[in-house]
Order: sequence, then structure tokens, then C-alpha cells
Amino acid sequence: MASPRISQHDARPLPTRYRSLSSFYNADPRRIHSRERDVGLWWREDADGPLHRAAWVSDTEELYLVRLGPVAEGGGEVEVLAVAERERLERALAGWREQCGSPRSLSWLREHGERLGLRRRAMTLSTA
Repeated sequence: MASPRISQHDARPLPTRYRSLSSFYNADPRRIHSRERDVGLWWREDADGPLHRAAWVSDTEELYLVRLGPVAEGGGEVEVLAVAERERLERALAGWREQCGSPRSLSWLREHGERLGLRRRAMTLSTA
């Protein structure tokens, strides 16, 4: 079995959805030990809709969203909203604390995340 190596010239687009938080972390070993910055725990679309937690992973510069709740109802699913360095993220999400928890706050977060955009992988794990 070949040992994993890092390739810096991978042109594949960054996956944006994962079935679980563990799938998300295991897809890139940098995520496992990286520091994270909390970006709110109460993101929701409707007043009684499912809650989502958002966080930024320092080593990969990914802003991700994880749906809270039972797996049978979609809980645990992860969506990468954007990839951006911390300063750019903070500028784009200015005012997030005032938005988080309000109805339609999830739309606000997604819209602001889209402005940052997803970039292609800077580094990927390969077993070839």
C-alpha cells in the first residue's frame, strides 16, 4: 500500500458537502488537529427550523456549517460555505453575532459566505 503524500497542484474542486462531521474531518487530515473559531451555534431559517453551527477551520481556512439534531432528520450533515483567510472572513461576516439565532439568519450566513467563494484545493491528500 502506498503511503499518503500531499500534492499541491490538484485542480479538482473542493467538495462542499459531507454526510457527517467525522467524514468532513477525515477527508483532510489538517482539519483533525486544527484550531477552530466558532461562528455561531443558532443559525436557522425559520423560528422553529433546525439549528446549525458554523465554524472556521484555521489550517484549511474553511467556513463550514453543520446541521444539529438527529441523523434521521439530517443532523450531522456538513456544508463548506467558503474558504478564506481569517481577516477576509471577519470582514465578510461583520455583524454575524447580531444575525445568529434570528429567523432567516441561515440565509444571511450563506449569502455572506458566497461572497467569499470556494477556491480550489491548495493541497490534497493522495495515496498514489
